[in-house]
Amino acid sequence: MPAQIINGKKIADQILLNIKKQVAKLDTKPSLAAILVGDDPASKLYLKLKKEACEKVGIHFSSYLLDKDCSEEKILEVIKFLNNDPEINGIIIQLPLPKKFNKDKLIRAIKPEKDIDGFQPQTKVISPNILGIIELLKQTTVNLKNKKVIILSNSEIFSQPFKKLLPESKVEYLNPKSAIRNLKSELKQADVLIVAIGKPQFIKPNMVKKDSIIIDVGINKVKDKIIGDVNPKVDKFAAFRSPVPGGVGPMTVAMLLKNLLTLTK
Repeated sequence: MPAQIINGKKIADQILLNIKKQVAKLDTKPSLAAILVGDDPASKLYLKLKKEACEKVGIHFSSYLLDKDCSEEKILEVIKFLNNDPEINGIIIQLPLPKKFNKDKLIRAIKPEKDIDGFQPQTKVISPNILGIIELLKQTTVNLKNKKVIILSNSEIFSQPFKKLLPESKVEYLNPKSAIRNLKSELKQADVLIVAIGKPQFIKPNMVKKDSIIIDVGINKVKDKIIGDVNPKVDKFAAFRSPVPGGVGPMTVAMLLKNLLTLTK
């Protein structure tokens, strides 16, 4: 049996429909402000998707477009303005930023109560990307108690929330560089493999365990096509796989708006 494809877009559409119903009951519609620095095509696309999702559910959306040559002070000025605007409920800085900027400094400048990306420790919401992945796992209806969950990522920070959100699973972090020698044998032990390394189709069929769940977080542009970190041929062995596009991406947008609603309330 080939792997079942976890349709993130379909699940996200259902979440957005629920958000729309909740927004309709509010006296004041929530507002989301997005800051985009530079003209990275992928970032522009993500911003467009977030705007469309906001329009779909009745959330006000405003974008602040800054030139890549602007100063860091200018970005901080915009953040301060939005922090002090009582009509703005959530602020996002579209990543990645041009390399010359201090990403952490700029993110820390956002008031925690308006940080819907969940980047700051004081923020009351969890990263929408992580929440989207958890929701995709729930959709499989597989009991993950005592199952081995491997997070293959360039950043250990990305893996940390999973230990809290999957307390009954055995969650392990792997860095593709540090574990390169035994990587294949280690990955083959994963009942759930979550891949976020930004390497097109890095995960091959001989690297996955039979009947495992594969969540592909990677977004790579190759010859005008968007592809993930996982080769679709893993479907011969896996039980479930989230596709790219149409998997984690739409779920992240839906969970971002869910976070906005949580902080608004």
